[in-house]
Amino acid sequence: MMGRAGRPQYDQHGKAIILVHEPKKSFYKKFLYEPFPVESSLREQLHDHINAEIVSGTISHKEDAVHYLTWTYLFRRLVVNPAYYGLEDTDPGTLSSYLSSLVLSTFEDLEDSGCIKIDEDRVEPMMLGSIASQYYLKYTTVSMFASNIEADTSLEVFLHVLAGASEYDELPVRHNEENYNAQLSNKVRYMVDKNLLDDPHVKANLLLQAHFSRVEMPITDYVTDLKSVLDQSIRIIQAMIDLCANSGWLSSTLTCMHLLQMIMQGLWFDKDSPLWMLPSMTDELVTTLSQRGVLNIQQLLDLPPTTLQALTRSSTASRLHEGRIAEAARFTHDGLFSLGLVNLEKLELQHFPRIQARIKVQKRTAGDNPSVSLNIRLEKANRHKKTSRAFTPRFPKVKDEAWWLVLGNTSTSQLYALKRVTFTDVLQTHMNIPSNVNDFQGMKLIIVSDCYVGFEQEHIIEKLV
Repeated sequence: MMGRAGRPQYDQHGKAIILVHEPKKSFYKKFLYEPFPVESSLREQLHDHINAEIVSGTISHKEDAVHYLTWTYLFRRLVVNPAYYGLEDTDPGTLSSYLSSLVLSTFEDLEDSGCIKIDEDRVEPMMLGSIASQYYLKYTTVSMFASNIEADTSLEVFLHVLAGASEYDELPVRHNEENYNAQLSNKVRYMVDKNLLDDPHVKANLLLQAHFSRVEMPITDYVTDLKSVLDQSIRIIQAMIDLCANSGWLSSTLTCMHLLQMIMQGLWFDKDSPLWMLPSMTDELVTTLSQRGVLNIQQLLDLPPTTLQALTRSSTASRLHEGRIAEAARFTHDGLFSLGLVNLEKLELQHFPRIQARIKVQKRTAGDNPSVSLNIRLEKANRHKKTSRAFTPRFPKVKDEAWWLVLGNTSTSQLYALKRVTFTDVLQTHMNIPSNVNDFQGMKLIIVSDCYVGFEQEHIIEKLV
Protein backbone atom coordinates (compact mmCIF):
# COMPACT_ATOMS: atom_id res chain seq x y z
CA MET A 1 0.00 0.00 0.00
CA MET A 2 1.35 3.43 -0.85
CA GLY A 3 0.13 7.01 -0.80
CA ARG A 4 1.04 10.71 -0.77
CA ALA A 5 -0.88 11.77 2.31
CA GLY A 6 -0.66 15.51 2.98
CA ARG A 7 1.35 16.48 -0.11
CA PRO A 8 -0.92 16.31 -3.20
CA GLN A 9 -0.61 20.10 -3.64
CA TYR A 10 3.20 19.88 -3.81
CA ASP A 11 4.05 16.56 -5.51
CA GLN A 12 2.89 15.32 -8.90
CA HIS A 13 4.29 11.82 -8.49
CA GLY A 14 4.68 9.24 -5.76
CA LYS A 15 7.41 6.64 -5.43
CA ALA A 16 7.28 3.40 -3.49
CA ILE A 17 10.50 1.59 -2.58
CA ILE A 18 10.25 -2.06 -1.57
CA LEU A 19 13.20 -3.40 0.44
CA VAL A 20 13.50 -7.16 0.11
CA HIS A 21 15.89 -9.98 0.88
CA GLU A 22 18.24 -10.40 -2.09
CA PRO A 23 17.34 -14.07 -2.82
CA LYS A 24 13.66 -13.05 -3.10
CA LYS A 25 14.25 -10.07 -5.37
CA SER A 26 13.36 -11.92 -8.58
CA PHE A 27 10.26 -13.40 -6.90
CA TYR A 28 8.92 -9.95 -6.02
CA LYS A 29 9.67 -8.62 -9.48
CA LYS A 30 7.71 -11.49 -10.96
CA PHE A 31 4.94 -10.87 -8.43
CA LEU A 32 4.70 -7.18 -9.38
CA TYR A 33 4.89 -7.44 -13.15
CA GLU A 34 3.41 -10.86 -13.97
CA PRO A 35 -0.02 -12.16 -12.89
CA PHE A 36 -0.19 -15.22 -10.66
CA PRO A 37 -2.27 -18.07 -12.10
CA VAL A 38 -5.74 -18.58 -10.64
CA GLU A 39 -6.35 -22.20 -9.68
CA SER A 40 -9.69 -23.96 -9.33
CA SER A 41 -11.39 -24.44 -5.95
CA LEU A 42 -14.08 -26.73 -7.34
CA ARG A 43 -12.73 -29.86 -5.65
CA GLU A 44 -13.54 -28.48 -2.20
CA GLN A 45 -17.13 -27.65 -3.27
CA LEU A 46 -17.68 -30.48 -5.72
CA HIS A 47 -20.17 -32.46 -3.62
CA ASP A 48 -22.70 -29.62 -3.53
CA HIS A 49 -22.33 -28.89 -7.25
CA ILE A 50 -22.68 -32.54 -8.26
CA ASN A 51 -25.69 -32.93 -5.95
CA ALA A 52 -27.40 -29.91 -7.54
CA GLU A 53 -26.78 -31.26 -11.05
CA ILE A 54 -28.19 -34.67 -10.06
CA VAL A 55 -31.31 -33.00 -8.65
CA SER A 56 -31.75 -30.94 -11.83
CA GLY A 57 -31.38 -34.04 -13.99
CA THR A 58 -28.16 -32.95 -15.73
CA ILE A 59 -26.27 -35.87 -14.19
CA SER A 60 -27.87 -39.32 -14.00
CA HIS A 61 -24.83 -41.57 -14.66
CA LYS A 62 -21.16 -41.59 -13.76
CA GLU A 63 -20.28 -40.75 -17.36
CA ASP A 64 -22.49 -37.64 -17.16
CA ALA A 65 -20.51 -36.42 -14.16
CA VAL A 66 -17.15 -37.01 -15.84
CA HIS A 67 -18.39 -35.20 -18.95
CA TYR A 68 -19.65 -32.35 -16.73
CA LEU A 69 -16.19 -31.94 -15.20
CA THR A 70 -14.53 -31.66 -18.61
CA TRP A 71 -16.41 -28.38 -19.12
CA THR A 72 -15.16 -26.83 -15.88
CA TYR A 73 -12.23 -24.56 -15.10
CA LEU A 74 -10.87 -27.37 -12.93
CA PHE A 75 -10.27 -29.48 -16.04
CA ARG A 76 -8.53 -26.58 -17.83
CA ARG A 77 -6.11 -26.15 -14.93
CA LEU A 78 -5.53 -29.91 -14.65
CA VAL A 79 -4.09 -29.83 -18.16
CA VAL A 80 -1.97 -26.71 -17.58
CA ASN A 81 -0.78 -27.25 -13.99
CA PRO A 82 -1.26 -30.94 -13.07
CA ALA A 83 1.21 -30.88 -10.17
CA TYR A 84 -1.00 -28.47 -8.23
CA TYR A 85 -3.76 -31.10 -8.23
CA GLY A 86 -1.52 -34.05 -7.43
CA LEU A 87 -1.02 -35.34 -10.98
CA GLU A 88 2.33 -36.28 -12.46
CA ASP A 89 1.41 -35.88 -16.12
CA THR A 90 -1.45 -34.96 -18.42
CA ASP A 91 -1.82 -38.17 -20.39
CA PRO A 92 -5.45 -38.82 -21.40
CA GLY A 93 -5.44 -42.05 -19.37
CA THR A 94 -4.17 -40.26 -16.26
CA LEU A 95 -6.74 -37.46 -16.57
CA SER A 96 -9.57 -39.92 -17.18
CA SER A 97 -8.56 -42.02 -14.17
CA TYR A 98 -8.33 -38.91 -11.98
CA LEU A 99 -11.78 -37.63 -12.98
CA SER A 100 -13.39 -41.06 -12.59
CA SER A 101 -11.91 -41.46 -9.11
CA LEU A 102 -13.06 -37.95 -8.17
CA VAL A 103 -16.61 -38.63 -9.35
CA LEU A 104 -16.78 -42.02 -7.64
CA SER A 105 -15.64 -40.69 -4.25
CA THR A 106 -18.08 -37.78 -4.54
CA PHE A 107 -20.97 -40.14 -5.35
CA GLU A 108 -20.08 -42.35 -2.36
CA ASP A 109 -20.00 -39.38 0.03
CA LEU A 110 -23.35 -38.11 -1.25
CA GLU A 111 -24.86 -41.58 -0.90
CA ASP A 112 -23.54 -41.94 2.66
CA SER A 113 -25.11 -38.59 3.54
CA GLY A 114 -28.49 -39.68 2.19
CA CYS A 115 -28.56 -37.13 -0.64
CA ILE A 116 -28.50 -39.54 -3.58
CA LYS A 117 -29.18 -43.19 -4.37
CA ILE A 118 -26.76 -45.22 -6.51
CA ASP A 119 -28.24 -48.07 -8.50
CA GLU A 120 -25.36 -49.75 -10.31
CA ASP A 121 -24.12 -46.96 -12.60
CA ARG A 122 -27.22 -44.78 -12.26
CA VAL A 123 -27.76 -42.06 -9.64
CA GLU A 124 -31.04 -40.58 -8.41
CA PRO A 125 -31.72 -37.67 -6.05
CA MET A 126 -33.19 -38.33 -2.60
CA MET A 127 -35.27 -36.01 -0.43
CA LEU A 128 -32.24 -34.66 1.43
CA GLY A 129 -30.40 -33.91 -1.79
CA SER A 130 -33.39 -32.07 -3.21
CA ILE A 131 -33.72 -29.97 -0.05
CA ALA A 132 -30.00 -29.12 -0.07
CA SER A 133 -30.21 -28.04 -3.70
CA GLN A 134 -33.39 -26.01 -3.25
CA TYR A 135 -32.06 -24.00 -0.30
CA TYR A 136 -28.38 -23.86 -1.38
CA LEU A 137 -27.24 -25.79 1.68
CA LYS A 138 -24.15 -27.93 2.03
CA TYR A 139 -24.72 -31.66 1.82
CA THR A 140 -23.15 -32.07 5.26
CA THR A 141 -25.82 -29.79 6.73
CA VAL A 142 -28.82 -31.81 5.53
CA SER A 143 -27.04 -35.01 6.54
CA MET A 144 -26.71 -33.57 10.04
CA PHE A 145 -30.45 -32.75 9.98
CA ALA A 146 -31.30 -36.38 9.24
CA SER A 147 -29.15 -37.57 12.14
CA ASN A 148 -30.60 -35.21 14.76
CA ILE A 149 -34.22 -34.35 13.87
CA GLU A 150 -36.98 -36.74 14.88
CA ALA A 151 -40.78 -36.80 15.08
CA ASP A 152 -40.96 -34.87 18.35
CA THR A 153 -37.74 -32.85 18.40
CA SER A 154 -37.68 -30.16 21.09
CA LEU A 155 -37.04 -26.45 20.58
CA GLU A 156 -33.67 -26.76 22.34
CA VAL A 157 -32.50 -29.51 19.99
CA PHE A 158 -33.71 -27.56 16.94
CA LEU A 159 -31.68 -24.58 18.14
CA HIS A 160 -28.54 -26.71 18.47
CA VAL A 161 -29.15 -28.25 15.03
CA LEU A 162 -29.56 -24.79 13.50
CA ALA A 163 -26.35 -23.50 15.08
CA GLY A 164 -24.52 -26.67 14.02
CA ALA A 165 -25.14 -26.10 10.31
CA SER A 166 -22.03 -26.10 8.11
CA GLU A 167 -23.06 -22.66 6.83
CA TYR A 168 -21.74 -21.26 10.14
CA ASP A 169 -18.28 -22.86 9.77
CA GLU A 170 -16.80 -19.50 8.74
CA LEU A 171 -18.45 -17.38 11.44
CA PRO A 172 -15.49 -15.41 12.84
CA VAL A 173 -14.35 -16.03 16.41
CA ARG A 174 -11.78 -13.29 16.93
CA HIS A 175 -8.97 -13.02 19.46
CA ASN A 176 -10.27 -13.11 23.05
CA GLU A 177 -13.91 -13.46 21.91
CA GLU A 178 -14.16 -16.68 23.89
CA ASN A 179 -14.30 -14.39 26.93
CA TYR A 180 -17.33 -12.57 25.52
CA ASN A 181 -18.87 -15.94 24.69
CA ALA A 182 -18.36 -17.04 28.28
CA GLN A 183 -20.19 -13.93 29.48
CA LEU A 184 -23.08 -14.56 27.09
CA SER A 185 -23.31 -18.21 28.12
CA ASN A 186 -24.21 -17.07 31.64
CA LYS A 187 -27.08 -14.91 30.37
CA VAL A 188 -28.84 -17.26 27.97
CA ARG A 189 -31.46 -19.93 28.50
CA TYR A 190 -29.81 -23.11 27.21
CA MET A 191 -26.35 -24.34 28.16
CA VAL A 192 -23.50 -24.63 25.67
CA ASP A 193 -20.24 -26.55 25.88
CA LYS A 194 -17.93 -24.34 27.95
CA ASN A 195 -14.92 -26.15 26.47
CA LEU A 196 -15.80 -24.97 22.95
CA LEU A 197 -16.31 -21.25 23.47
CA ASP A 198 -13.97 -20.54 20.56
CA ASP A 199 -16.07 -22.68 18.20
CA PRO A 200 -18.08 -20.78 15.55
CA HIS A 201 -21.14 -23.00 16.05
CA VAL A 202 -21.18 -22.34 19.80
CA LYS A 203 -20.93 -18.62 19.08
CA ALA A 204 -23.84 -18.89 16.60
CA ASN A 205 -25.90 -20.64 19.28
CA LEU A 206 -25.13 -17.91 21.82
CA LEU A 207 -25.92 -15.12 19.36
CA LEU A 208 -29.30 -16.68 18.54
CA GLN A 209 -30.19 -17.14 22.22
CA ALA A 210 -29.12 -13.57 22.99
CA HIS A 211 -31.37 -12.40 20.13
CA PHE A 212 -34.36 -14.27 21.58
CA SER A 213 -33.65 -12.99 25.10
CA ARG A 214 -33.00 -9.44 23.84
CA VAL A 215 -29.62 -9.41 25.58
CA GLU A 216 -27.35 -6.49 24.73
CA MET A 217 -24.36 -7.52 22.65
CA PRO A 218 -20.98 -7.10 24.37
CA ILE A 219 -19.27 -5.41 21.38
CA THR A 220 -20.37 -3.94 18.05
CA ASP A 221 -18.72 -6.80 16.13
CA TYR A 222 -21.32 -9.12 17.66
CA VAL A 223 -24.12 -6.99 16.25
CA THR A 224 -22.68 -7.48 12.75
CA ASP A 225 -22.14 -11.19 13.40
CA LEU A 226 -25.74 -11.58 14.60
CA LYS A 227 -27.04 -10.05 11.36
CA SER A 228 -25.05 -12.61 9.40
CA VAL A 229 -26.31 -15.48 11.57
CA LEU A 230 -29.95 -14.37 11.27
CA ASP A 231 -29.65 -13.90 7.50
CA GLN A 232 -28.33 -17.45 7.04
CA SER A 233 -30.86 -18.95 9.45
CA ILE A 234 -33.95 -18.40 7.26
CA ARG A 235 -33.12 -20.89 4.52
CA ILE A 236 -31.69 -23.36 7.04
CA ILE A 237 -34.93 -23.36 9.06
CA GLN A 238 -37.07 -23.57 5.92
CA ALA A 239 -35.06 -26.64 4.92
CA MET A 240 -35.67 -28.19 8.35
CA ILE A 241 -39.41 -27.51 7.96
CA ASP A 242 -39.41 -29.27 4.59
CA LEU A 243 -37.59 -32.25 6.08
CA CYS A 244 -40.12 -32.55 8.91
CA ALA A 245 -43.10 -32.08 6.58
CA ASN A 246 -41.84 -34.66 4.07
CA SER A 247 -41.41 -37.08 6.97
CA GLY A 248 -45.00 -36.44 8.13
CA TRP A 249 -43.97 -35.11 11.55
CA LEU A 250 -46.58 -32.57 12.70
CA SER A 251 -45.08 -31.75 16.10
CA SER A 252 -41.55 -31.13 14.81
CA THR A 253 -42.88 -29.13 11.85
CA LEU A 254 -44.79 -26.76 14.13
CA THR A 255 -41.84 -26.43 16.53
CA CYS A 256 -39.56 -25.51 13.64
CA MET A 257 -42.09 -22.92 12.42
CA HIS A 258 -42.11 -21.44 15.92
CA LEU A 259 -38.31 -21.21 15.73
CA LEU A 260 -38.63 -19.13 12.56
CA GLN A 261 -41.13 -16.84 14.31
CA MET A 262 -38.59 -16.43 17.12
CA ILE A 263 -35.93 -15.44 14.60
CA MET A 264 -38.23 -12.78 13.12
CA GLN A 265 -39.46 -11.27 16.39
CA GLY A 266 -36.53 -11.80 18.77
CA LEU A 267 -38.71 -13.61 21.33
CA TRP A 268 -38.94 -17.01 22.98
CA PHE A 269 -42.08 -18.70 21.66
CA ASP A 270 -42.74 -20.75 24.80
CA LYS A 271 -41.54 -18.21 27.36
CA ASP A 272 -42.31 -14.63 26.27
CA SER A 273 -45.71 -13.06 25.80
CA PRO A 274 -46.58 -12.38 22.14
CA LEU A 275 -47.44 -8.86 23.32
CA TRP A 276 -43.71 -8.15 23.30
CA MET A 277 -43.95 -7.87 19.51
CA LEU A 278 -45.34 -4.39 20.16
CA PRO A 279 -42.46 -1.90 20.14
CA SER A 280 -43.34 -0.04 23.36
CA MET A 281 -44.43 -2.97 25.53
CA THR A 282 -43.32 -3.09 29.16
CA ASP A 283 -43.50 -5.68 31.93
CA GLU A 284 -46.19 -3.60 33.66
CA LEU A 285 -48.30 -3.42 30.52
CA VAL A 286 -48.00 -7.16 29.91
CA THR A 287 -49.12 -7.83 33.49
CA THR A 288 -52.04 -5.41 33.24
CA LEU A 289 -53.25 -6.85 29.96
CA SER A 290 -52.76 -10.44 31.13
CA GLN A 291 -54.88 -9.79 34.21
CA ARG A 292 -57.70 -8.78 31.85
CA GLY A 293 -57.29 -11.95 29.78
CA VAL A 294 -55.37 -10.31 26.93
CA LEU A 295 -52.50 -12.70 26.22
CA ASN A 296 -51.69 -12.04 22.56
CA ILE A 297 -52.05 -9.52 19.76
CA GLN A 298 -55.20 -11.15 18.38
CA GLN A 299 -56.98 -10.72 21.71
CA LEU A 300 -55.78 -7.14 21.86
CA LEU A 301 -57.29 -6.57 18.43
CA ASP A 302 -60.59 -8.02 19.66
CA LEU A 303 -60.92 -5.47 22.48
CA PRO A 304 -63.62 -2.84 21.89
CA PRO A 305 -62.18 0.69 21.93
CA THR A 306 -64.14 1.58 25.11
CA THR A 307 -62.72 -1.44 26.94
CA LEU A 308 -59.18 -0.59 25.90
CA GLN A 309 -59.70 3.01 26.96
CA ALA A 310 -60.97 1.92 30.37
CA LEU A 311 -58.10 -0.50 30.69
CA THR A 312 -55.47 2.16 30.17
CA ARG A 313 -57.20 4.61 32.52
CA SER A 314 -57.48 2.08 35.31
CA SER A 315 -53.76 1.51 35.32
CA THR A 316 -51.66 2.90 38.13
CA ALA A 317 -49.61 4.79 35.57
CA SER A 318 -52.39 5.75 33.20
CA ARG A 319 -50.58 8.60 31.48
CA LEU A 320 -47.58 6.46 30.65
CA HIS A 321 -49.78 3.54 29.61
CA GLU A 322 -51.99 5.62 27.36
CA GLY A 323 -48.90 6.84 25.57
CA ARG A 324 -47.56 3.31 25.18
CA ILE A 325 -50.89 1.89 24.08
CA ALA A 326 -51.13 4.70 21.57
CA GLU A 327 -47.73 3.72 20.24
CA ALA A 328 -48.86 0.10 20.13
CA ALA A 329 -52.04 1.10 18.34
CA ARG A 330 -49.98 2.29 15.39
CA PHE A 331 -49.52 -1.36 14.50
CA THR A 332 -53.05 -2.70 15.13
CA HIS A 333 -56.39 -2.65 13.38
CA ASP A 334 -59.00 0.00 12.63
CA GLY A 335 -60.89 -0.33 15.90
CA LEU A 336 -57.99 1.02 17.91
CA PHE A 337 -57.65 4.03 15.66
CA SER A 338 -61.10 5.21 16.73
CA LEU A 339 -59.59 5.96 20.14
CA GLY A 340 -58.41 9.20 18.62
CA LEU A 341 -54.91 8.57 19.94
CA VAL A 342 -53.40 8.33 16.47
CA ASN A 343 -54.18 9.89 13.13
CA LEU A 344 -54.65 6.99 10.69
CA GLU A 345 -53.50 9.00 7.69
CA LYS A 346 -50.06 9.54 9.27
CA LEU A 347 -49.43 5.88 10.00
CA GLU A 348 -46.83 3.77 8.28
CA LEU A 349 -48.19 0.51 6.87
CA GLN A 350 -46.51 -1.55 9.54
CA HIS A 351 -49.23 -3.09 11.64
CA PHE A 352 -50.42 -6.59 12.35
CA PRO A 353 -52.87 -8.40 10.04
CA ARG A 354 -56.21 -9.77 11.14
CA ILE A 355 -56.89 -13.00 9.26
CA GLN A 356 -60.35 -14.50 8.74
CA ALA A 357 -60.57 -18.00 7.31
CA ARG A 358 -63.44 -19.82 5.66
CA ILE A 359 -63.05 -23.52 4.95
CA LYS A 360 -65.32 -25.88 3.02
CA VAL A 361 -64.91 -29.60 2.49
CA GLN A 362 -65.53 -30.69 -1.09
CA LYS A 363 -66.05 -34.35 -1.97
CA ARG A 364 -65.65 -35.60 -5.50
CA THR A 365 -66.44 -39.01 -6.90
CA ALA A 366 -64.71 -39.83 -10.15
CA GLY A 367 -65.08 -43.53 -10.94
CA ASP A 368 -63.50 -45.66 -8.25
CA ASN A 369 -61.31 -42.84 -6.93
CA PRO A 370 -63.29 -40.58 -4.60
CA SER A 371 -61.34 -37.54 -3.39
CA VAL A 372 -61.75 -34.99 -0.64
CA SER A 373 -60.29 -31.49 -0.74
CA LEU A 374 -60.46 -28.32 1.30
CA ASN A 375 -61.47 -25.04 -0.30
CA ILE A 376 -59.82 -22.31 1.74
CA ARG A 377 -60.51 -18.59 1.67
CA LEU A 378 -58.24 -16.26 3.65
CA GLU A 379 -59.07 -12.59 4.03
CA LYS A 380 -57.48 -9.72 5.90
CA ALA A 381 -60.21 -8.00 7.90
CA ASN A 382 -58.15 -4.84 8.27
CA ARG A 383 -58.44 -3.91 4.60
CA HIS A 384 -56.60 -0.61 5.00
CA LYS A 385 -53.42 -2.70 5.17
CA LYS A 386 -52.49 -2.55 1.49
CA THR A 387 -49.15 -4.28 1.79
CA SER A 388 -47.90 -7.71 2.83
CA ARG A 389 -44.81 -6.19 4.43
CA ALA A 390 -44.25 -7.79 7.83
CA PHE A 391 -43.61 -5.88 11.04
CA THR A 392 -40.33 -7.38 12.28
CA PRO A 393 -38.38 -4.56 13.99
CA ARG A 394 -35.82 -6.93 15.52
CA PHE A 395 -34.97 -8.64 12.24
CA PRO A 396 -32.30 -6.80 10.21
CA LYS A 397 -33.89 -7.24 6.77
CA VAL A 398 -37.18 -6.37 5.10
CA LYS A 399 -39.63 -9.27 5.26
CA ASP A 400 -42.94 -10.03 3.58
CA GLU A 401 -45.66 -11.90 5.42
CA ALA A 402 -46.21 -15.55 4.52
CA TRP A 403 -48.47 -18.23 5.96
CA TRP A 404 -48.38 -21.99 6.23
CA LEU A 405 -51.51 -24.06 5.82
CA VAL A 406 -50.78 -27.19 7.86
CA LEU A 407 -53.16 -30.14 7.53
CA GLY A 408 -52.60 -32.75 10.20
CA ASN A 409 -53.93 -34.87 13.00
CA THR A 410 -53.11 -33.43 16.40
CA SER A 411 -54.07 -36.71 18.13
CA THR A 412 -51.58 -38.84 16.24
CA SER A 413 -49.16 -35.99 15.40
CA GLN A 414 -49.30 -36.89 11.71
CA LEU A 415 -48.89 -34.25 9.04
CA TYR A 416 -50.86 -34.86 5.84
CA ALA A 417 -50.17 -31.78 3.74
CA LEU A 418 -48.35 -28.45 3.89
CA LYS A 419 -48.78 -25.35 1.76
CA ARG A 420 -47.05 -21.97 1.96
CA VAL A 421 -49.02 -18.95 0.75
CA THR A 422 -48.71 -15.17 0.53
CA PHE A 423 -51.44 -12.62 -0.14
CA THR A 424 -52.31 -8.96 0.36
CA ASP A 425 -56.11 -8.89 0.71
CA VAL A 426 -57.86 -12.14 -0.22
CA LEU A 427 -56.62 -15.62 -1.12
CA GLN A 428 -58.56 -18.54 -2.59
CA THR A 429 -56.75 -21.88 -2.53
CA HIS A 430 -57.34 -25.56 -1.90
CA MET A 431 -55.60 -28.55 -0.34
CA ASN A 432 -56.16 -32.21 -1.15
CA ILE A 433 -56.66 -34.65 1.68
CA PRO A 434 -54.62 -37.81 0.99
CA SER A 435 -56.73 -40.63 -0.43
CA ASN A 436 -55.48 -43.08 2.20
CA VAL A 437 -56.93 -40.93 5.02
CA ASN A 438 -60.48 -42.02 5.80
CA ASP A 439 -60.82 -41.01 9.44
CA PHE A 440 -61.28 -37.27 10.00
CA GLN A 441 -61.26 -37.50 13.80
CA GLY A 442 -58.54 -35.25 15.19
CA MET A 443 -57.81 -33.70 11.79
CA LYS A 444 -57.21 -29.95 11.82
CA LEU A 445 -56.15 -27.22 9.45
CA ILE A 446 -53.65 -25.04 11.28
CA ILE A 447 -52.86 -21.60 9.87
CA VAL A 448 -49.37 -20.53 10.98
CA SER A 449 -47.60 -17.23 10.38
CA ASP A 450 -43.94 -17.33 9.39
CA CYS A 451 -43.17 -14.12 11.26
CA TYR A 452 -45.76 -13.41 14.01
CA VAL A 453 -45.90 -15.21 17.37
CA GLY A 454 -49.31 -16.25 18.66
CA PHE A 455 -51.21 -15.83 15.37
CA GLU A 456 -52.10 -19.50 14.86
CA GLN A 457 -55.62 -20.57 14.01
CA GLU A 458 -56.91 -24.14 14.32
CA HIS A 459 -59.94 -25.33 12.36
CA ILE A 460 -61.42 -28.77 13.10
CA ILE A 461 -62.09 -30.58 9.83
CA GLU A 462 -64.28 -33.24 11.42
CA LYS A 463 -67.00 -30.65 12.09
CA LEU A 464 -67.01 -29.60 8.43
CA VAL A 465 -67.34 -33.04 6.85
